[in-house]
Amino acid sequence: MTHTAAPDLQAQPRQGLRLQGITTMRLPWRLEVAAALQEAQQLPESLWRMHFNQGRHDGGWQALALRASAQAPSDIMPMDASLDAYADCEALQACPAIAALLHSLDLQWKSVRLMRLQPDSEIMEHTDAGLCAAEGDARLHIPLQTEERVFFHLGGQRVPMRVGECWYTDVSLPHRVRNRSGKVRIHLVADVLVDERLAQAFAAGDQGEPAPDDGDPWLAFEQFRERVFAQEALADALAGCTDLASLSARSIALGQAQGLVFDASDVESAMKAGRRAWNAQWML
Repeated sequence: MTHTAAPDLQAQPRQGLRLQGITTMRLPWRLEVAAALQEAQQLPESLWRMHFNQGRHDGGWQALALRASAQAPSDIMPMDASLDAYADCEALQACPAIAALLHSLDLQWKSVRLMRLQPDSEIMEHTDAGLCAAEGDARLHIPLQTEERVFFHLGGQRVPMRVGECWYTDVSLPHRVRNRSGKVRIHLVADVLVDERLAQAFAAGDQGEPAPDDGDPWLAFEQFRERVFAQEALADALAGCTDLASLSARSIALGQAQGLVFDASDVESAMKAGRRAWNAQWML
C-alpha cells in the first residue's frame, strides 16, 4: 500500500476558518487500491444493505459498514457521535488491505462504509445537513472502481473522481450521482474528524483532472435551458406545464428532439436551485 503524504506546512489559523468555502478538493494522496477492490468484491452479499435514504435513489444504491456506531439505528447510518463511539465492524477485520489503506492515511476515522451504485442507477439530489469540514467533520471518497460515465455533481458542478484518488466533498450542499457506465461503481466512503493533518492535506490539494464533457446529462440540460431562454418557441412550449412532472416530461422530449439527452432529475435540480436562489435574496 503506497501513498504520497501531504507536505509539512507551518501552523495556520484554526481549521474551521481555514476550510470555509471549500466545496470539493482532491487531497494529495494517490493510493494503490486493487487489493482493496478485490476484498470489497469478495465480501458476502448478505452484508450489503440498500441505502436507508430510499426516497432519493432508484434501488441501485447499497452500502456495507466497515466502522460504525452502536448508537446508530443501522450500521450503515452515520451518527453525530464522538470519535470513541465508533468501532471497527467484523467486515473490516476480514479486509486487511482496506484496513492497511485506512491506517496508512493516519486520520481520525468515524463512519467508514463501502458504497456501491449499480449500472444505470441514480442517487437523486439530497443533502447531508451539517456534514462539512468547516463544521469539524469531513466526508472523504476513495474510488475503488469507477468510470468516466459516472457523473457525480455537487452544487451543480461535476466532481471528477478517479480510481485511487481521495476526495473531500461538502455533502451539506446538494449532490447527486448517476452511473451511466456498464460497471458497478464502488467507493470507500469515510467520515473523519478534521485535525491538523487533514487541514494540511487540504492546503496541498487541488481540483483534479477535468472530466470529459461527453455524455454528461447536466451539461446537456444546461444547453437546453440556454436555448429555452433564447428561443421563444421553446419557452412557449413549456409555458403550459403546471407541475414538475409535466415540465420534466415535456423538457426531456423537447431536448431529445434537439439531440440533448438529460433526465427528470436535472429538471428537478434546476428548479430547486432556482428556489434556493429566490429564498436567499430575502435572507439577511
